Amino acid sequence: MRDDTQIMKSIEYHRTQPGISALQYYRTLQSKLATEIEGRKRIYLDTKYWVLLRDVRLARARSPIHAEILSRLCDLVSSGVAICPISDAAYSEAMQQSDNKTRLATAQLMDELSCGVAIATESTRLRLELLNFVRSPALDTSAIYSEVWVKTGFVLGERLPFAKQLDHDANLILQKSLIDTLWVQTITDFSMQACNRSLTSIQDSAERINQKMVTYAAEIRSFKQAVDSEFSGYVHLFTYDLAKAALAEKGHGDAPDAAVKEFQEGIQTCLFNLSRLKPDLFAKRIPTLFILAMCHAAIRWDKQRKLDGNWLVDIHHACAGMAYHDVMFTEKPLRTLLTAGNTRIDKRLGSVVLASEQDIVQYLSKMTTHND
Repeated sequence: MRDDTQIMKSIEYHRTQPGISALQYYRTLQSKLATEIEGRKRIYLDTKYWVLLRDVRLARARSPIHAEILSRLCDLVSSGVAICPISDAAYSEAMQQSDNKTRLATAQLMDELSCGVAIATESTRLRLELLNFVRSPALDTSAIYSEVWVKTGFVLGERLPFAKQLDHDANLILQKSLIDTLWVQTITDFSMQACNRSLTSIQDSAERINQKMVTYAAEIRSFKQAVDSEFSGYVHLFTYDLAKAALAEKGHGDAPDAAVKEFQEGIQTCLFNLSRLKPDLFAKRIPTLFILAMCHAAIRWDKQRKLDGNWLVDIHHACAGMAYHDVMFTEKPLRTLLTAGNTRIDKRLGSVVLASEQDIVQYLSKMTTHND
């Protein structure tokens, strides 16, 4: 955490840089961060594994194999071979703990294994992917690699304050100084109080989705129909605002509303057709939307499975863990969903998903051997 002296130095520095916008400054920091972690194996831990490994740190390991997993992870991270970035889903779940001791221990472990690195929020990643697709459909997500990594101070988002009572220059200094302050914040800093981001709304969303699934169940007679139905809904995540932003990038920022709406609808149609004709390509271009749609389609097609808040959070873990990480450690039901023959999300994205603790030890062991 920055002290007052560091904050004042930041303010004075930014007084001398009025020509650099807050976004430009933020992107510069992101670019440096992306370079720092490039070449490391990116390992995603869902909440289950953060909790199991935290218990090892608290000397109450549930199994000896958990201690081995933690030991190997610590060695790989400390030697610069691997890193375990934090996601908004993992942070929100972990910081719901009401017990100060376990919450602090979890935060400290997250700081250690993440090296202070987080993946941008799901909404940010989806925005980046969609704009990147419209900008250049031939490019996959490697084109936005430097923009999806943030420091843990921005794990829940990147919105900056704007004070109406201050002029433009003062607001610019305020925003860039705040970026500097948050750039060095740790999960431990935030753990002093439990996260107030309630997960109740997620359960409410699950119940609403279940009701719709029951209502339209008779219309879904194949997995393909379930997939098409989900994509037809999810393409609307390319919103009017995104269409306007995409047009502005192309030099048409003054386009009338009718033109923006026509462009929006055209891109939505393009996305839906791409999902039907070239799903593997879609997965590479807009993986967040692809994972969302495919997971919901799989749950919708499985008549024995009922969506609940836990499943929704798990899907958010999948979105964070699969597209931008080399391997994801998770629970068996989620792994089954992601790797099943109907979805094959892991194969389409070239990602490894592991649930078995023995498989995880073996994977980490191979990483250690290759490093030696």
